[in-house]
Amino acid sequence: MEKYILNETPVKTTSNFKINDIKVDLDIPKEYHFHQFDIKGDISKLEFSIEEGRGLESKIGLKFDKSLNLNIKVKKQVVVEKPIYITYNFNENDNLINNIKIHLEENSKASFIFKYKSLTNEKNFNHIKEIVIGEKNSKANITILNLLNENSNNFIGIELEEYENSDIKHNIIDLGGNISISNVYGELLEYNSTHYLNNIYFGNKNDKLDMNYHIKNIGSSSKNYINVEGALTDNSIKHFKGTIDFIKGSSKSIGEENENCILLSDTCKSRSLPMLLCNEENVEGAHGVSSGKIDFTKLFYLMSRGLSEKEAEKLLVVANFNKIIKEINDEETEKEVLDIINTLI
Repeated sequence: MEKYILNETPVKTTSNFKINDIKVDLDIPKEYHFHQFDIKGDISKLEFSIEEGRGLESKIGLKFDKSLNLNIKVKKQVVVEKPIYITYNFNENDNLINNIKIHLEENSKASFIFKYKSLTNEKNFNHIKEIVIGEKNSKANITILNLLNENSNNFIGIELEEYENSDIKHNIIDLGGNISISNVYGELLEYNSTHYLNNIYFGNKNDKLDMNYHIKNIGSSSKNYINVEGALTDNSIKHFKGTIDFIKGSSKSIGEENENCILLSDTCKSRSLPMLLCNEENVEGAHGVSSGKIDFTKLFYLMSRGLSEKEAEKLLVVANFNKIIKEINDEETEKEVLDIINTLI
């Protein structure tokens, strides 16, 4: 077991806030047990390959000797109407170092749902590095579901390049693992490139969650939206760090971030650091975070209609989460996520 300092913010704030990074004790696996993904959907129009690779490093701060590489290219003007489902089921003591590369060529469109799920209660280790390149007029909706068991560690690192008129949406549904760390670094490089980052998290028991999102508006009229909804209970701890970065030349761009955390116990801890960095005058930037217990007025109203306190709490949390769940845009997956959330709260 070694101590690691991970997920460092792009601009440091005072150490008193205890949010510049996360310090965790990790037992990095020396051996990896790779088996095949379960893939459903029409991949006949895609260039698709799976192979073992060597050397992987993500902005989270971890390095590995080898990985399981998943390469996906959506060719020019190809439109895949229905989602491609890519599932990795973890067996006993499974460890996965996953390197995903998604290349969306000009005028292409596709939707992907990645699901990582534990089949046993044994400890799993999952590290995902996803690189997405969105060429001119490309469009994608990419969902990542962390459904690992409560004994596992989960790491999600996303790196993004977008070009003219591209429109890419990421939905991170983070519902599993004892330690769960996510990092998103994106560059909106050209005119009217757009990125939506939607995130749901839930922490219970002694969970540690750390989110570090840094999106750069570089091209003019680029648009960047970060929307995060979460809930904590028991002794769980969460850090949220969101940075919107307007680079010189990004005139007429928009950047907005919002994070809302519901506290369901007196012992959980929520820390947030939203940041706006600006080197361009003609831009629109906004950020907001909120953290607190459920509004007693709303709780009382629902209880007066016959619900128990627990049922009322669950209904209000799910109502907040539902706004992001609907962004998955797949009924089967949305129902699965809702069912799992209902068992957690």
